[in-house]
Amino acid sequence: MNVLLYEINHKQSLYAEYNPRYFDEPEKFKPSRWSGIAPESEAFSAFSIGPRACIGRKFATLESVCFLSALLRDFKVIPVLKDGETKEQWKERVLDARIVLTLGVADVPIKLVKRN
Repeated sequence: MNVLLYEINHKQSLYAEYNPRYFDEPEKFKPSRWSGIAPESEAFSAFSIGPRACIGRKFATLESVCFLSALLRDFKVIPVLKDGETKEQWKERVLDARIVLTLGVADVPIKLVKRN
């Protein structure tokens, strides 16, 4: 069987995350789309589902939430804008996610400012 790795990684119809049956405007960055989706749903398959699902799923999720909570507790996240750029233009430039082997994003120019 001959499989083209590029095709697998760039064929958006293979991913439930890009299936319009599950999500409106699947190619846009909309984190709110994950609200209310059960982790066992076929629409969300980051850790797989069923008996062969990742055994580290709960630990990875917990660790991610703890890290982000600590980061946002101690720092403000401020976007670094180009000259004359608005926050909306920054979002359009930066929040253009691409699926390759994993979810990849472009450079995200931000500044972390320590909270008092």
